[in-house]
Formats: sequence, C-alpha cells, structure tokens
Amino acid sequence: TFPEVQGHRGYGDEAPHNTIQAFRAAGQHPGVQSVEFDVRRSADGHLVVTHGPELGPNLSKATLEELREAKVPLLSEVLDCCLEGGLLMNVELKGGEPIENVKDTLKMLSEKGAFPVSRISSFDRGMLQLTRELEPSLPLGALYHPGIPKVEAGPSGQLVYYMEEPEDFASWFADHQVEGDSVNLRAEAFLRKPSLAEEARKHGKKVMVWFPCITNPGFEDGEEMYQKLIDLGVDVICCNKPS
Repeated sequence: TFPEVQGHRGYGDEAPHNTIQAFRAAGQHPGVQSVEFDVRRSADGHLVVTHGPELGPNLSKATLEELREAKVPLLSEVLDCCLEGGLLMNVELKGGEPIENVKDTLKMLSEKGAFPVSRISSFDRGMLQLTRELEPSLPLGALYHPGIPKVEAGPSGQLVYYMEEPEDFASWFADHQVEGDSVNLRAEAFLRKPSLAEEARKHGKKVMVWFPCITNPGFEDGEEMYQKLIDLGVDVICCNKPS
C-alpha cells in the first residue's frame, strides 16, 4: 500500500513554512493527505504556528503583533484552513514550551471538532503523557532523532548529527492502543536501521518517517529516498517535496 504523504510544516519547501499559504496549497493538492505543523506560544500568551526562533522572531520575547508582521499565523487560523482543505493534522507540540500548551491546544481542537483528523506529536514525552491523560482517544506520535547543534564540514558538504532513539521508543506507550499511534523517525535513522519498523509494529505503532530541512549526503529529500521508504513499507512520509 502507498504511504500517506504529509507536508512538513505545511507544504514542505514548496511554500513558506508554517504559513496559511502553505496549508492552503497542501489542501489543494490531491496527493497530499496530511500536514505537520509546530505549536508554540507568543510572549503575550497566544497559541501560534511556527517552528521557532531559528526561522524568525524569538517567541519568548515576541508579541502576537510582532509575529503577525513575520506572517506567523494563529493556531486557530491554521486549524480552520486545514479543516476546510480536508487535511489530517500532525500537531507537534514543541518541547521547552509551557505545559499549558497541551491543555489549551486540545481545548481548541475540541472546540473546532478536529479530534477525528488530529494526531498529537512531540519530542517531549511529558507532553505526550499529559495528552494521553486528558484525551486518551487521540493518536500519539512519539518523535525521535532531534538534531544536535553540531555541524561539521564533510567531503560532500555539511554533516548533520542527531540523537539516537531510546530502547523503549515504541514500548513506553504500548498500552495506548489507538488507531494512528506512531513512532516518528528521522528518515536517515530509519534507513540506517530498518529493523525499527519491526519493533514499532510489535507494539502496535505505525511508522512515520520525517525529513529535516538539512540532510546528510546520500539521504537527500526526494524521489529516490521516497521509493526506498515505500519499499520498506513505511506508513507515513513527512517530506519537504510533497508535490
């Protein structure tokens, strides 16, 4: 079976990341079934969709008005756009943010009637555990392989480092058997260790693979890598070239 195609930060690199323009474009493409986006909080308490300071204003100091100037949308606007476009939503709760983001995001999803098309993902296990307590029926996506801020020059360009997955990457929430539960793995890490799929499925989890914005040589985001992942039977590909 063909995997679900998910637009990274909306529509990958084919539209400005985490913008209404990106979510609209994803909703108009028949080959894109879902989108991933990042939920954070502005300095004056508003839930917004942005990856964070490395791509724009420093959220901890930026008000909604300042973020607006950088075309950062409200979470409510993104939800409306995705619902209108018939998209499934991979709602990533960024770690290092107020824990209230969990409850407030779930409240907004509930008010919009968006639970049936939502999954909650995070690198922060505490946020996923709280999600599970508050809304046990929502699918969880346990994210792994965050980048390590150490970039070196290799013979073919920059080298990117990332953290390995822990041993209990799938087993820690094996008793949370909800359709759509997944382990969300960096594409390179999965391609280097395809046995992760067997371990994930043993615990009832789907395999979602994601591409970062900067890849190592030999693991570039594109058709060749997508075909390898399809051949390995992944369930979802979160990519930067969804079209």
